[in-house]
Amino acid sequence: MSSRRIFGAIIALVASLGLVAVATTPAEAHSRHKTGYTQVVVAPEVYELVAGAGITPAAIGGAKAFPYKNTLAARFPITGYSVSKLRIKHSGGISLTAGSATISLKRFNIDLGRLRVSGKVSGTVGDVGRVDLFKIRLSDRRGLGLVRLTLTDTAAGALNATFGVDAFSAGDTFGYATPRPFSRF
Repeated sequence: MSSRRIFGAIIALVASLGLVAVATTPAEAHSRHKTGYTQVVVAPEVYELVAGAGITPAAIGGAKAFPYKNTLAARFPITGYSVSKLRIKHSGGISLTAGSATISLKRFNIDLGRLRVSGKVSGTVGDVGRVDLFKIRLSDRRGLGLVRLTLTDTAAGALNATFGVDAFSAGDTFGYATPRPFSRF
């Protein structure tokens, strides 16, 4: 991806977050309360794959999940941000379960400086800790979200290992995200 397109993606995401409006506040502004949410919509192809494999998603820790345009959407509360670090913190998460196999992804951080989304991972694979789960890319389906989330090698490997499949690969689109910092959760 060209640096111009990456810069455009950062500008679009920053503008959607309203961080441009708060740029006149102190350089290290942090929110201490829920200040909106980020909605993540699972790519319809991924949702079909997950449902077909008998993997059940569920919102955890205060997140909300619901049907959306023939797929699944989840909302994760925004709990803070750092303008100087270009980072947005979230609470809640999602678990994926099939039989006795489970993986939980929670406490997501959007890092605009690195164009990554990290989260805490635990489950059948053990307590992995915080890892990069997704790379942020330009959306190819704006009706589902402002940016596209592609799997990192670590995330794809954890999903494949947990569920005994080889369906997930680094670079695959997992879903779409739209931060809504000033919306009601």
